Amino acid sequence: MALSQLGANFSLLANIRRACLIALTLVFCASIFGEAMAQSSGAVIRPAPGKSRSFNPLSPFLKMFGVETRKRRTTRSRPADTSTRRTSSAATPRFVETPKDPDAGIILVVGDRMARGVADGLAFTLADKPMVRVETLTEDKSGLAGDNAPDWNARVLAKVRGADVKAVVITMGREDLGKRFPSEPPIEFGVDGWWSTYEKKVGSLVRTIRQERKPVLWVGLAPTGNALTNTDFVLLNEIFRGQTEAERGYFIDLWDVFLSDAGEYSSYGPDVDGKNLRLRTNDKVGFTWAGYRKVAFFVERQLSRLLGGYGGLAFEGVEDDPDFIVLTGRTTSPEDVLLGGDVDQETGEGETLAHQYFVEGRPLQSVAGRVDNTARISQ
Repeated sequence: MALSQLGANFSLLANIRRACLIALTLVFCASIFGEAMAQSSGAVIRPAPGKSRSFNPLSPFLKMFGVETRKRRTTRSRPADTSTRRTSSAATPRFVETPKDPDAGIILVVGDRMARGVADGLAFTLADKPMVRVETLTEDKSGLAGDNAPDWNARVLAKVRGADVKAVVITMGREDLGKRFPSEPPIEFGVDGWWSTYEKKVGSLVRTIRQERKPVLWVGLAPTGNALTNTDFVLLNEIFRGQTEAERGYFIDLWDVFLSDAGEYSSYGPDVDGKNLRLRTNDKVGFTWAGYRKVAFFVERQLSRLLGGYGGLAFEGVEDDPDFIVLTGRTTSPEDVLLGGDVDQETGEGETLAHQYFVEGRPLQSVAGRVDNTARISQ
């Protein structure tokens, strides 16, 4: 009896379960039919605020009878970035360099982050010159002052002696503002002792390079959009100019180059092609790529004057070294000596054939075998 009664109970429960499922199905279909009718009648049914759009009204009943519903996971993908990445106006564009000759001379650029920008501009300008290449010795946030300032003299000297460096270009100073010199007590920025110490540092670096008989080009600081910074930059430029020219180096003055026609600071100006472009960065101190190219233009122009171009006879001598003797290279007379120019400029006397014939009236010496040889006629 117990077993038959238990089987009857299970059968009853199964029938109840089927009936409930049928009833719920009918309710669900009726709800869908009612929603469709509402939509067709023009009424828009929206989910209640805060309710999920994926809510299933049958899920509590289905769980009661052991039917689990899987929630559909919707992964929200990030929208595709259709905007093009803007290249910073200060970034160096990609360019292709002509393969450099193994014996190409080196232009060594030394200094802070401005020096790195100048080096990039020079490399771009000299990209098609196989006989010259640009190398750097830079520290973005370091100059001559500060507790952790590099030993520029030792580093430059090691580079000059270890490679075929033909000229050294230096630019620094912006990173020195506000930094003290380590001492006991420290020499704080702006005091008289700071400026005299800085002047000694500049002079020592220039002399170190000149003692290796290398030309030095010191690139000056350009005006900024801050009057107080401009005051410091003017003082630094005077130190750079004085110490460089004292050692027969070259100071490249950029001050007026980056001023407007009214003599004021401007972030815009003509580039190397004459186009009006933005030359300075947002901080009104640094340079954009067009600005660095403009700086490099003036540096390269002075290098070309010093080194005589970048062709096959490049770097055959340095014009500021009168004792420099060229053993190879040019086989003709220098450009500043005219043909037949061995006449004494003070007395006007000389022994050239032209002077003898046109000035003194003496006949030219007969050449044996030539038709105007008088000795041949007399025979």
